[in-house]
Amino acid sequence: MSTVTFDVVRASTKYVVDENGDLSQVAANTPAFEYNSNGTYKGMLVEDQRENGIRNSEGGGSTNGVIGSGGALPTNWVAFSLNGLVAEVIGTGTEKGVEYVDLKFSGTATATSSAFIRFESLTQITASQNEVWSGSVYMKYTDQTANPDLVRLGILQYDSTPTFLKSDVQSVTPTTTLTRFKQEDVTIDNASVASITSAVLFGITNAQAYDFTIRFGLPQLEEGEHASSVIKTSGTSVTRNKDDISKLSASTYIGQTAGTVYVEATIDNIISGNNIITVSDGSDDNIVRITFNAIADMRMYVKAGGASIINDVETIGAGTYKFAIVYSASDTRVYRNGVQLSSSTTSLTFTSSVDEIDIGQLFNGADQVNNWIRAFAFYKRALTDTEAIAL
Repeated sequence: MSTVTFDVVRASTKYVVDENGDLSQVAANTPAFEYNSNGTYKGMLVEDQRENGIRNSEGGGSTNGVIGSGGALPTNWVAFSLNGLVAEVIGTGTEKGVEYVDLKFSGTATATSSAFIRFESLTQITASQNEVWSGSVYMKYTDQTANPDLVRLGILQYDSTPTFLKSDVQSVTPTTTLTRFKQEDVTIDNASVASITSAVLFGITNAQAYDFTIRFGLPQLEEGEHASSVIKTSGTSVTRNKDDISKLSASTYIGQTAGTVYVEATIDNIISGNNIITVSDGSDDNIVRITFNAIADMRMYVKAGGASIINDVETIGAGTYKFAIVYSASDTRVYRNGVQLSSSTTSLTFTSSVDEIDIGQLFNGADQVNNWIRAFAFYKRALTDTEAIAL
């Protein structure tokens, strides 16, 4: 079997978790191989373009001390509606590649409500009705003398005044381990919205005493159905470019009349239209494609001369999967995790040269998979049923 060298284009650096569980930078135009926090391999992360609208995720500009009495939060960060609690910056640093700020909350609550820490101003991040946004932030307890009643992530909506309109919140449970918490797939549903921001809310009860310290790191607010890989910022919003991984003029590796396409992927985010792998002539007329059809649906199909040869749709969830499509003149089969799902004897003849391979995207560079590709292979013959199951 010969080795295929792919072109990798991403005109910006990227941050992923390395084999030591640390957040590490990957150079531009380099594939980003990521690991789970326990050091097990997750796969090559392929993503679309995203912007972190929070301008100071690294937390620069803070001063140790009580806020408003010698201490200062990082630039653009705000503690508000404390309802009797006092906020104090007690330290900064880096843990496992994550820049952090330690913020202590203490005192006796004067209301049953929430105390807030916000990571951006009210008007900086513009938004419109029907957009979908996701937020994320690293957090851990460094002191738990008297914890808050609950902790929630919030995406807050404002009109052009700016007057508060509503908040979408999600409860989380910080521990003493630094963890990236996410609030995903939030639809901006107010017609008057002009801007949004993100915050952490600490639930408190009137007359109750509290004393806890939270480590905050790398907050992120981005337009998209899920929270993508970390985008660090230190004074302005930052855009991370999409991953473009492809091989043109690849007819040496792709069977024109018969072949097999194999891919293994770790799936966390299922978004309609996003592609795991495509082999094509640069169009949708002659193509072997594995893609998401809709929420929780995986679609595997083959077309030749614009005609559908096979089109299999299966329901899946998060997890690691192995997919294979085997095709020949009168025998096309699709497999998932070693089980044949369907087959077709429809005549297949590619009417033009199928010579382009795209990993984690469509042939035109669109619809990135936003998941992890663990392995892939191409065969210039149709594997037997036994061989395909063994993959």
